[in-house]
Amino acid sequence: AEFYEKPRQIDHMDSLALSTVEDLFGRLIPEGSRILDLMAGPNSHLPGKLNPIAVTGIGLNQEELDANAALTDKVIHDINGEVRLPLEDDSFDAVLLTISVQYVTHPIELFREVARVLKTGGLFITTFSNRMFPPKSVNIWKGTDESERVNLVEGYYAKSDRFVVSGDFESKGKPRPEDDKYYEMGIPSDPIYAVWGKAIK
Repeated sequence: AEFYEKPRQIDHMDSLALSTVEDLFGRLIPEGSRILDLMAGPNSHLPGKLNPIAVTGIGLNQEELDANAALTDKVIHDINGEVRLPLEDDSFDAVLLTISVQYVTHPIELFREVARVLKTGGLFITTFSNRMFPPKSVNIWKGTDESERVNLVEGYYAKSDRFVVSGDFESKGKPRPEDDKYYEMGIPSDPIYAVWGKAIK
């Protein structure tokens, strides 16, 4: 809560990585969906072609949520302080957890809550990278490497007993965009990993 007292109007990954997330959402989420963006910030990375019916953002900073043009509803709620989401059952077609799973302190309980607010067969997409704020990240995340984190997230789905994992994705080793501040260092674009599943109730 202290970390989010001040808004952070920044992108935490390079533009290619962010566009990769947007493209993935565009391929997986049906048009006209009701979408929940968990741990939302100033950008939900949704492609314009989706035309969602509604996008609800749950976050910790009102200024960040107000800056997110995709959101039709904004909810201030600390999912680590109270894992139960202040939302009705079977309310959404898709739920997104974007570049934030490393900060979740009760992941199994949260994934069960996500299944509760999803319609049966609804889609839950978790995307992540190797970028993080170490003081915020849970120890199990910091103690694993990138490939192990994919298995870790798949385990969250499995242990919740509310999802069937239906796919995963990775994008890594691509050239960093020339307009990025780290371009001259010669390091590749930020990797993107994703796991998604369908709610089975």
